[in-house]
Amino acid sequence: MARQTKNMTHDVNEFHATEYKEIHEQRMALIRSYNMWFAIGCGVAFSSYWLILNLSLTMASRPTLIAGALVASAIMGFSYRAVLSIDREVVALYPRIIFLELLLGYDFYRDYLRRRPRGNSERSYVERCEQIKAEHPKQLWDNVYSLFNQKDFPSSRRLSVHFRAATYLSIILFWIIIALILVPQYFPMAK
Repeated sequence: MARQTKNMTHDVNEFHATEYKEIHEQRMALIRSYNMWFAIGCGVAFSSYWLILNLSLTMASRPTLIAGALVASAIMGFSYRAVLSIDREVVALYPRIIFLELLLGYDFYRDYLRRRPRGNSERSYVERCEQIKAEHPKQLWDNVYSLFNQKDFPSSRRLSVHFRAATYLSIILFWIIIALILVPQYFPMAK
């Protein structure tokens, strides 16, 4: 009987170790996904902007010129929102990762969250989870999940800060170029 219990415990730990590996692969796939979405969004935004800009200058059409900047700005905004949405999916994996690390005795991701700069809420979440006393894995999972609040993991503390800066700078660039084309038409320089 004791041998059967030991084998069952080993199988459960092996299952959880496999789940831990798979959940990290899922996390990495989501991160690759939001990088891809943003890269494609930037490419499409800049391509459409330059295409519509050239078309509007060829046709001498101011509304088309402004439409190009609006379309490109909307595409950049959509790309950034896609990054934020996918980033929320990454954050949603945190409770399961923490649960599996506590169950398996790992400390990789918990240590990462503890060391985050300006990450007091992440550190607090990990420390509260480490204080949980549970007799069964289900009880541990319920407690880890009940402590989780997505608002404690704001996107401003992760890589999406760079995406936000790139989005805003791109949109500003679109409109500066439009201004450089249109302003001299309305305010000619005195000779």
